[in-house]
Amino acid sequence: MKKHSVNSKGIAGKMIKVFIVFSLAMGLTYLIVFAVQLTGLHNLIKTDEKEQLEFVASQSEETMMSIAEENLRVRIKWATDRVDDEFWIAGHELKMLQNQVEDIYKNPDNYGRKAVYPPSKDNAGVATLQLLSSIGYDNIPTEAMEEMERLVNLEPMLKEFVSRSDFNVDIGVAGLKGLALDMDKLSDKKVLDDGSIIPVDVSDQPWYTGAVERGELFFYPIHSLLYDFDEVAFAVPVYVDGELKAVIQGSLKTDYIREELENSKLGETGFTVLISDQGQLACSSKTSGELMYSEDLERDIREYVNPQLKEAIDKALSGETGVTRVLVDGKDYYAAYGYSRSCKWAQISFISVDEVKHPTNELLADMNILSEKSLSDQNIAFKKAAVIVLGAFVIIVVIAIILVRNAAKKRVRPISKMAEHVSDISRENMSFEMDDSYKTGDEIQLLAESFGAFSESIHKYLNGIVSIMSEKQRVTTELALANRIQADMLPSKFPAFPERKDFNIYASMTPAKEVGGDFYDFFFAGDDKLAMVIADVSGKGIPAAMFMMMAKTMIQTQLVAKYDVHKVLEEVNNSICSNNREKMFVTVWVGILDLNSGLLTASNAGHEYPIFKKPDGSFEIIKDKHGFVIGGKKNMKYTKYEIQMDPGSKLFVYTDGVPEAMNEDGKLFGMERTVTALNKAKDASAETILKTVEKDVRDYVGSAEQFDDLTMLCIEYFGKQE
Repeated sequence: MKKHSVNSKGIAGKMIKVFIVFSLAMGLTYLIVFAVQLTGLHNLIKTDEKEQLEFVASQSEETMMSIAEENLRVRIKWATDRVDDEFWIAGHELKMLQNQVEDIYKNPDNYGRKAVYPPSKDNAGVATLQLLSSIGYDNIPTEAMEEMERLVNLEPMLKEFVSRSDFNVDIGVAGLKGLALDMDKLSDKKVLDDGSIIPVDVSDQPWYTGAVERGELFFYPIHSLLYDFDEVAFAVPVYVDGELKAVIQGSLKTDYIREELENSKLGETGFTVLISDQGQLACSSKTSGELMYSEDLERDIREYVNPQLKEAIDKALSGETGVTRVLVDGKDYYAAYGYSRSCKWAQISFISVDEVKHPTNELLADMNILSEKSLSDQNIAFKKAAVIVLGAFVIIVVIAIILVRNAAKKRVRPISKMAEHVSDISRENMSFEMDDSYKTGDEIQLLAESFGAFSESIHKYLNGIVSIMSEKQRVTTELALANRIQADMLPSKFPAFPERKDFNIYASMTPAKEVGGDFYDFFFAGDDKLAMVIADVSGKGIPAAMFMMMAKTMIQTQLVAKYDVHKVLEEVNNSICSNNREKMFVTVWVGILDLNSGLLTASNAGHEYPIFKKPDGSFEIIKDKHGFVIGGKKNMKYTKYEIQMDPGSKLFVYTDGVPEAMNEDGKLFGMERTVTALNKAKDASAETILKTVEKDVRDYVGSAEQFDDLTMLCIEYFGKQE
């Protein structure tokens, strides 16, 4: 049988030719289409990469800048509070000392004379009280010397201040007759090699003249008159019946303030400066440029810096707290500024804008490198795929077409899905989760893993922020609990004795911090014997609150055991002094009212004067005899005195937080306004009287921050009821 071959000219051959031509045409067409698709796909990925990078860059920079500015505000508030607390404590101690000096000038016979000697090289390195003179030591007037010898009674309080820290340079009292007392460890620095003593006239020092001119606590940066270092001097005048008697002065080493500022600096490029209320650059770690520290402490730095810096300094000195961008020595910086109300100085922390942006720039640079690598790898992969497809097409067109089509579909699908996923990323939802369709084992999987790593980094960063805020909330909660515990220690239920008709009593305490150092108490110490206590512990915060609770318990125990109020103060003082390593002290007023006779027996340990109202009269200050503060010195003696409270009489006692409340201009509420506020409601109940005084204080202070505890107690005596 004859076999038939395929004839190229026959129908079958033509069909094969047509099929071959058709296949070639379709193959070439598909190759062209495939090439166009690859090019379009490459451009699509490149465009998406660029858009995503731009989106991430804009969102990251905005978020990082917002977080950075908020952190700067928090940090400058924290840093300013730390420095302000140090100035407040120093100033508060000077004010406590002011009361003692005033009492010595008012009641000189109550204080014995003690010897005091000029500076000596033998006392080098030892805290010593020295007599400084601008008139020599040979012919000192007797009256001036007697004044200094009575002020020597302040030696324990002065020594405690100097011994507390190496950065406390000195503290002393300057009279008006060329003499002054000075407590420091640098006695040898005042003696020349030939043994002669350097004459010292403090009356022309800026801290002395500034305190006298202002009539209040005054801080001033100086280069030491006798020592080779800078100081922050602070002083307060002492007036008796409107007449200037002395000026109390203390100083801190500027190095101590500089260490505090260094501890609060921001980043590697950060630094902090402290500027006085007169524009002096009191402290700076800069050694060159506009904010370089200079020994010329008299110059106003605002006259030498650029307008942006001057505006930031003026805002800080006006009491504002904020963040702004300024130029320092031609470089772009963030400036976070705050205000210290205790000394009326400004604190400004700087950090370069480049350092703040550095993490974001590094992240974007890494993403750009990954993106470029991904695109480069894809270019190589696309070229290899084209060669393979072309070779497969030469061998078998149909199989090549199917493989190319399937391969194209397989590559496009995960990339499209990824593009949709990435486009859904927003500021509220920064998560990018890995999907099985992205696990292709090539550049697509690499790109997906890069997005996943970036998403995880953002999540960790945000979780860190949340953790910090949670810790802050925990500390706030614990302080609130301490505040409640302290409040529970004080009588807070009013009326306190509803069954009693012979008297009415009301008290309140508002701490300046979460917990305070003031306290009041009242209780029956016997039949018809009502004991009343009000006190003010030195310092603020948790330590003062703990010392307060100890002192309150000891006073209450002693009052219940014995009725001699001055003996109670002596017992409590000796108990506290026997174990007072922290050198804390407390001012106390204590009284016992006989409800049958209306006779009030009281004693005062360095506390504020009570204010008394007779029936049908007005409130007036009772200038009782002050004893020394509790915890200041062992074996102190205290005196008692009596007040006859007739029916209708009222007594108001308080802590220094009332007259020393300060408004935005730095002026005190004062005793005159206190008495005026009392007399506005003199015929009202004890509760109304306290609320009236508190309202007047709040109205006067305005938006200024409360710097001391506000504690008051008022009792109204009605007489024995049948």
